[in-house]
Amino acid sequence: MTIYFNSHTITIRRLRPFGSAKQNFSATYTSYAADIQPLEGVRVNNVGGRIGKTYEAFVDASIEVREGDQIDDGSGVRYSVKSVTYFHGAGLLDHKHLIIESQYNA
Repeated sequence: MTIYFNSHTITIRRLRPFGSAKQNFSATYTSYAADIQPLEGVRVNNVGGRIGKTYEAFVDASIEVREGDQIDDGSGVRYSVKSVTYFHGAGLLDHKHLIIESQYNA
C-alpha cells in the first residue's frame, strides 16, 4: 500500500501552440494536491537523473498529466515530468507516480 501526503499545491503546464510557428507552456490544470519528495540516490541512477535535481511526486489518479509537462509548485521551482506511472488499486489506492526533474537554477 502506498501512502502519500499532500505537501504541495501544483499547477500543471503543457506546451501549446503560440502564434503560427511558436509554442509556449501555459497553465492547463491548477491547484492540485501532490506529494513531492527527493528521489533516493540509488533510484536516481536507474532513471538516468541527477542527484539533487530528480524527485518523485504522487498525485491522484484523476489528474491529467503527461510526460513533457511542467509542474510549478508555487515556490518558484518548476519541474519537468520525465515519467508517469499509473497504479491501479482498490479505488482508494489509485494514484499516479511521477518522476520529475527540477528546472531551478540557483
